[in-house]
Amino acid sequence: MSETEIKFVARENPLEQLRSAVFPLLQEKGISVQEEGESYLQNDYYDTSDHLFQQHKIGMRVRGANGQFEQTIKTNGQVSGGLHQRLELNVPLANEQPDLTLFDTMQWPEGESASALNERLAKQFGTHFTRTQFDIEFDDAHIELVVDIGQVSAPQQQHQSPICEIELELKQGNLQRMFELANLLPGKLPVRLSDTSKAAQGYQLLHGIPNRITPLPDFLPLTENVSTESAFCQALACGLRHWQTHEHLFFETRSPKMLAEISRAVRMLMQTVSLYLPVLQCQTMLSLHKSLMRYAEAWLWQDDLHSLRMLLSKKSLFNKRLSRYPALLSYLQGRQAGLLHAHDPASRLYEDTPSRLKLSIAQVLEQKPWRGVATGYDLPLMEHAKGWLSQGWQTVQQTMPIQRQMHAANYTAVEVLLRQTLFNGFLVADLFAQSRGHFRAPWLDILTGIDELNALLLLKKSVFDAELAEQQEILEWIQQKTQSLLRVMERSRQAAMSGDIYW
Repeated sequence: MSETEIKFVARENPLEQLRSAVFPLLQEKGISVQEEGESYLQNDYYDTSDHLFQQHKIGMRVRGANGQFEQTIKTNGQVSGGLHQRLELNVPLANEQPDLTLFDTMQWPEGESASALNERLAKQFGTHFTRTQFDIEFDDAHIELVVDIGQVSAPQQQHQSPICEIELELKQGNLQRMFELANLLPGKLPVRLSDTSKAAQGYQLLHGIPNRITPLPDFLPLTENVSTESAFCQALACGLRHWQTHEHLFFETRSPKMLAEISRAVRMLMQTVSLYLPVLQCQTMLSLHKSLMRYAEAWLWQDDLHSLRMLLSKKSLFNKRLSRYPALLSYLQGRQAGLLHAHDPASRLYEDTPSRLKLSIAQVLEQKPWRGVATGYDLPLMEHAKGWLSQGWQTVQQTMPIQRQMHAANYTAVEVLLRQTLFNGFLVADLFAQSRGHFRAPWLDILTGIDELNALLLLKKSVFDAELAEQQEILEWIQQKTQSLLRVMERSRQAAMSGDIYW
């Protein structure tokens, strides 16, 4: 069978607030809420020594509760925001020993059989938690809400990770009701929408939490005759996945570089909706665009944090010079810590806005609200892509004409437009695979130069604010570095402006 779920990670045990703040609201509307009790679930996850299941996005567990055992296979399926749709197979067991031959409808990876895999299975990690279950009955839907409190553990590595989750599963009926229920939770209690399964948490404990970003691809992969609607949904899902992945990694590592990727994902989502809005225009899309614009503004502080990270990185082109000034480095480190403290991303990501925004995107992907009110969404993307690219790059080139000498202020002023136009290329340039890279390369160099200019501008302000003894010496170096950078950027601009378009 298949399952459709929405999962939230809660900051604290949510049972009391669910009972006092959420369930009464449902009951006032005539929606039945029935508590089905509490159970303790012990789940052991199995895989081969070479982690074949993990490679094929298969979860294999044995669950024990009250002396009864059940084995479950879950395939990767589709995850859009917090909406999980995947295949699930369940088979009762006589004891806790798994037996893959009982999954008679499962398609195993090519060249593998259930009996051969049985011999290679080994216990990898466990998820052990107390589950409190509620049945929620709408007129046209039955939803199961569970609260899981416990931990994921990988005994061989002696690592543990907490489980504090709310899961909604549509048992039958109208999917819209599950979205309505999910939208009640943010704001009533501190939760965040999540697409990380308990099995994924277990594998991370097993292999270690990666403290590195998962970069976006160079271009969104597209098929030759992809429809406008399909390309849009693919882009939206890509942006959501990037957001969710790095939000999870931020909470696991507390690394500020994960926050930069959340900000990047939000900007990509905003630009995706902006680009496709003229074709997919409907009230839902207009509202989503406004919500993304507002939320993107809430992440503008990330620009300064990104500049500070550049200045403080031991791998940056500034490090060798700035390491001579310990007082300045200390000031920059303090400013970085102050930014993180002032904006408190660990708390803000548990606020209602990000979860509701991700739910809105998941609903758009599921419901496709432009159908019936818009035209052109079923046409090949190529019908629109050339016009979109021409319009964007024409505006960029008019903003920085080749005969004008550009100064630092000119480049920083065009930054937003250039980022938007490059995002447009990311979204559609896979249709023009032969020549896109040569055209984009100098523009990407300019964008890298703008990042470095912004870092130097922030450094200049910091030198004044810190009132350092070496102020004049550092300011002279900043001026030299800025002029040298501008000369390189001007050469890149000359190459960019003379490049042949690829569409």
